[in-house]
Amino acid sequence: MFKKTILILSFSIFVESTYSKNFLLNPPTKSILIPGWGESTLKRKDQSKYFFIFEMSLWTSYLGLILSSKHKKNQYQAYAAEYAGVNPNYKNHEYWVDIGNYLDIHQHNAEHLRWRFINDLYSNDFSWNWSSVSHMKKFEKMRIDSDMYLKYGEYMLGVITMNHIISAINSLYILKLEKKIQLKPNFSNTKLGIQLIVRI
Repeated sequence: MFKKTILILSFSIFVESTYSKNFLLNPPTKSILIPGWGESTLKRKDQSKYFFIFEMSLWTSYLGLILSSKHKKNQYQAYAAEYAGVNPNYKNHEYWVDIGNYLDIHQHNAEHLRWRFINDLYSNDFSWNWSSVSHMKKFEKMRIDSDMYLKYGEYMLGVITMNHIISAINSLYILKLEKKIQLKPNFSNTKLGIQLIVRI
């Protein structure tokens, strides 16, 4: 029987500080948490300012979109209560989509019975009856606007995440330029690894 040696490839990050022996967050990690923080640590104030201002602008836009979506939602629910006799309490999103496509509950249920979608039928507790087609269409536009603002808000969160990642990569790039970062092989009997050393 021969002993089998298993080589494990590992990757570790080692942080050295020239200013303190205490553990410090490295600049890329700082930038992941708050874009621009890592650049500020590396004395790149111009880049730090750009990432930070961009981050604040993104969050402001996100909050504006979410609040606009909420405002539109309150508007279309009140409108449906007034012109379709809807009780807005405890209604899910699918319900609001449905009442924007059918004049009343009977039209909706009759069509879904023809399709044999029994589980999609509404009881009288979910009743609605639009006073006119124009009211129904106006409601539907408000509902779509609300959903659109909410979707744009979700996209904005994606852009915010990208800003964090780009700032972290930028901090890592600056470290490499300043030769504060290096890769070092790390060998042992059973482990083959790469150590990333960051000096701050």
